[in-house]
Amino acid sequence: MVNAPTRGARSACDRCYQLKERCDRASPTSRCERCSRLDQTCVIVRPVRPAGRSRTRLRSNISSNSTRSASRAQCKEPIDAWLQKIPDLSTEERELLMLLLGDSKSLQYPVVSPRFQHAEQESFSGPLPAAWPVLKDAYLAYAGVLRSLQSGLTTDTDDASKLRHASAAMVALRSLPITNPKEAELCLTLGFALALSVYGAIGVGVSDICHYCLSVTRPFIEAAALDPEMEHRVSVLVLLETMECMVHRRKPTLRMQPRAPAVVDRHLGLCLSLLPEYHDLCVISHSLANSSDASRLGVLYQQLQGIQARVEKWQPSQPEGFLREFSTAEVLHLLAQARVYRLAALLIVHRLQHKSGDEDSQADIWSREVMMELELTQRFSEQPVRFVALPFIVAAVEVKDPAERVKVLQHVDQYVDQLTPVVQKATSTFLTRVWYERDIVPNYSWFDSVHKPCVVLDSIEATFSGHLFTI
Repeated sequence: MVNAPTRGARSACDRCYQLKERCDRASPTSRCERCSRLDQTCVIVRPVRPAGRSRTRLRSNISSNSTRSASRAQCKEPIDAWLQKIPDLSTEERELLMLLLGDSKSLQYPVVSPRFQHAEQESFSGPLPAAWPVLKDAYLAYAGVLRSLQSGLTTDTDDASKLRHASAAMVALRSLPITNPKEAELCLTLGFALALSVYGAIGVGVSDICHYCLSVTRPFIEAAALDPEMEHRVSVLVLLETMECMVHRRKPTLRMQPRAPAVVDRHLGLCLSLLPEYHDLCVISHSLANSSDASRLGVLYQQLQGIQARVEKWQPSQPEGFLREFSTAEVLHLLAQARVYRLAALLIVHRLQHKSGDEDSQADIWSREVMMELELTQRFSEQPVRFVALPFIVAAVEVKDPAERVKVLQHVDQYVDQLTPVVQKATSTFLTRVWYERDIVPNYSWFDSVHKPCVVLDSIEATFSGHLFTI
């Protein structure tokens, strides 16, 4: 049921209003044609405005500072009270949204340190009042993932609900117009929640979501036209896409250049300034796999040497007051995360130049250093380092000793993102297959393996083949 608009106010529902689409309905209390067709809740919860405002004023609704101020003002109201005013929201859906928006402890998995949980929660609640119809399903899908992680249990009904909301969020994402920075920010917020929900629920299709969001918002990202808060969103989307591009030897969408490298990112800590190097490694790997010209290959190997030289010299830029503001345990984790991403980049450079069986001793050194860094940090802090799935997998591939391989498999659940048990399981399967293949195939390169890690394992695709998402 739609809230009946007051006399003289605009009557477009929030979804059509946000998407700048015509809102047709049979009566003021019925769902509009668009929401009926997409099976979406049709509501008007935004502040109503008197008729007669100029079209230019309406067009700038998302992009103006007044929208941001209105959102923040509405968020001052307790989130549970705000949710109670939303019609057609079930009790279960309210409870799910309260988990995401009202319990910062639920956000322990996607951030690098507990101190960022509250900021992560505010980044979700801030844009919600002004964009409720657009964000609703992505938030519900993500909240469903977080609830499953908290309880440790999931049912077929839970899985079906997460997939249903994720599918609806995908429709919303494809429908968004991206013509100004605020619309780009909304796209990144929606895409971020959707990517993490899909990453946590099934793993398949994450790269497609990241690619789409980064593609359509790229002009605003590169022009530095977005709110600095969006850099946290962009960093995760870039990393998730880069992981799959590294595996499949594809070119990533965006070469991210952090505007302020000397910051602590909520997800990637001190590693932001390494992301351009990982982007370049993916591009070179793609070119190596698709080129046979000797002179071209020579240029690519020279570029690899240049990346190696830069990464060898790289050190994380620490913000002013870093050691004062962060606890000893947090400093240990952030520096360990930075070191293992640096070591993994060097290991990738090495394996793009040398297949297994060639120069293995250097690869063994870097692999052992990654594993030792992770293990020692966990031993001293009693907590595993977060957001280190990529360097952990890159280092794990190099392990040869059977006893060490058993130990690595025992550590998968600690170092592959705890947000996504399905990817943890897939990683264990991938490593077992790759180790077997490496042991029997001379001059082996896991970049060219028939087996691929994480989000594209056959076991996952077979299980969820009916639920793959496309952009």
